[in-house]
Formats: sequence, structure tokens, C-alpha cells
Amino acid sequence: MDALVNEMMETFQRFARAEWRKQSVSGIKSSEVRVLICLKILISESDRGVNITDLSRKLSITSPSITQMIKNLMTDGFVERYNDPRDKRITLIRLTDKGEGVAQKSYERYMLYFSGLIERLGEEQSRTLIALLSEVYSYTHETGTFDG
Repeated sequence: MDALVNEMMETFQRFARAEWRKQSVSGIKSSEVRVLICLKILISESDRGVNITDLSRKLSITSPSITQMIKNLMTDGFVERYNDPRDKRITLIRLTDKGEGVAQKSYERYMLYFSGLIERLGEEQSRTLIALLSEVYSYTHETGTFDG
């Protein structure tokens, strides 16, 4: 059992050290790129607009963290806030042209990577990997293992 635990820990550590997680795109952090991609997807799925809570839920990140990332992305001209035309009390977020370009480029990069991975693993192993990673996430979330 100890050997299996060590092998699993080493595998997870390789992912933790992976440089692709830390790469910036167009001078913004990878976490902010994920926000842009998520915003792009949510906008395409919504007819009412997207707010901080929508992003927070979709990405499983706290609202204060999303708010800080949105502020950074606004400062750099990637997103903008606007009032909901149906209810002026509600603030929504949208991509600027600059943000749309980065989101699209990054989305295409992710699609290429994951398509290649699925092609390499095949459909059955890909579905197994998805199920296993979902179990890892659930276990980690339920046990609070990495909640700081």
C-alpha cells in the first residue's frame, strides 16, 4: 500500500509542477484566462448576461476572488461592466474585443490540447479518466484536504 501511495503522490506532484498551469497568455495569469474562457462560454449560453455569481459558481471560486480577477481584467481592458438593461441595479460583465480575442485564442488552445488527449487515450479511457478525476475532486472536496 505504501508503494501505491508514493506512486500516486509522485503522479500528483508532476501535475503540481507542470509549467503549463503557470504560463501567462497576453500578459495575464492563467487563472484570469480561465475566467475569460468561462465568461465567453457563459455569455454564449445566456440571454440575460453574466454576473460575478455566475462566474463564481461555474469556476468554483469565491466571489471575492472572482471580483479581484475581474478588476484586474478591467484594468487591462479585457472585460467591462455594464448595467442590466432590464434591471439597472444588476451589474453584468462582458468581454471587450481585446478580451474576446484572448478568450477565443485560449479556448482554441484548450480544445486542441484536450482533443489531442482524447485522441491519444481513446473514448473509453477518456471517459474513465473523467470519472476518476471527478471522484478525486469529490473526495478532496468532501474531506477538505486542500482547503488551506
